[in-house]
Formats: sequence, C-alpha cells, structure tokens
Amino acid sequence: MFTSKYVFETRSTRYMRYSRNVGFFLLLLFILYTLSCMFFIVVSEDENKESQEAFFKRPPDAIVVFTGDKGRIGYGLKKAKDYNQPRVFITGVYSKNSVDTLLDLKESVNPPNPDLIEIDYLASNTVENVLSTLRYLRKHNGLKRILIVSHDYHIMRIKLIMNKLMPDDYGYEFYYTGIQTSYDNIRSLKILYKEVFKITRTWGFLLLWDKDARPSL
Repeated sequence: MFTSKYVFETRSTRYMRYSRNVGFFLLLLFILYTLSCMFFIVVSEDENKESQEAFFKRPPDAIVVFTGDKGRIGYGLKKAKDYNQPRVFITGVYSKNSVDTLLDLKESVNPPNPDLIEIDYLASNTVENVLSTLRYLRKHNGLKRILIVSHDYHIMRIKLIMNKLMPDDYGYEFYYTGIQTSYDNIRSLKILYKEVFKITRTWGFLLLWDKDARPSL
C-alpha cells in the first residue's frame, strides 16, 4: 500500500497510491481520536465510582462546581443536599448571577443554605477554575476532602491540571464526579471531540508550568 508495486509507475497509479495512503492514515487517525474520546468517558466513570466509595460513610468537606456547560450547578447543588449540605464553591459564574438567582429561592423546595455557598466570577477557563479552587480552600481552613463536579468529558482535563498545579504539601484529597452526557446528538459529539484537542493543548501548556512556583493565593 505504501510503496509502489510497479517498476515503472504512471502518474495515475502514483496518485491512486498516494490517495489510498492518505485515506488509510486519516482513518487510523480517526480511530485513535475516537478511542481517546472513549477513554475520557471511562476515566469519568472510574472517578464517579471512587467518589461514591470515598463518601459512602463520610461526606465531603466541600463541593466545587466547575461551570461551563448546562446542568453542572444544579447537579452540584443536588449533591450538596445528598451530602447534608457541605460548603459549595461555584467557580466561573456569569457576572450577572448571584447565589439567590442560582438557587432560585422562590421555586426551590427546601433549598440549600445560601450562607454555605460561595461564587467565583473571575475564572474563565479550567486552569483559572483550578487556581480559584485552591485559593478558596486556602481561605477556608479545615477543608480537606473535596468533590469536584463537571461533565464526564471534562473530568480528565481537570484532574490533569489539578495534579500539576497543586503543590504536594497542600494535603487536599480531590475526588471527581462527572455528569453523564448523552452522545446521541451532534452537539455533544462535537464537545467530546474538541476535548481531545483541548487536553492536548493543556498538556503542552502544563509542560511549561513550574510546579515549585506556587499559585498566587
């Protein structure tokens, strides 16, 4: 396939061979890309199981919600109620929102305690979400076991960034739970496929990060 089987190759046969080779490599790339996407889902499922086991008897000290897609805040608040209202930190919130608007107190039955919920408006990407989370945890002493909420496709990138940016002596235990995404529509598939590019770009960025340089808290 890759080399000519003819001693004397015409222009048309050379073109056909090149086309087959290109087609083969594109197919191989597509398969590898798809397998990478599936791996994100497997990682999220494993993290969900681990967090359920970790908090089976003892709830987390805090729940952190990384915004960026629909349903995360509601899912995080539901988890807070399931775990008898630990502290909740929501990072990357739109500037016009507040705790009251997010809770929708007029319609919510038995809403979470707003005094235990804190919002970050500054973070605009996942790296900034992580830095805001570390800043929040340093501000509130005694929070050690943390549950991070996002979508399933996002968990692997969050974990990669957190493991790189958090200094070893901080002593936090991070667990992750991902909202299960239905991949039966084009929008969800696009998000999943874009995540492979995003995590590759993030990995390259983190190669330049000096872990000994502590984030500004």
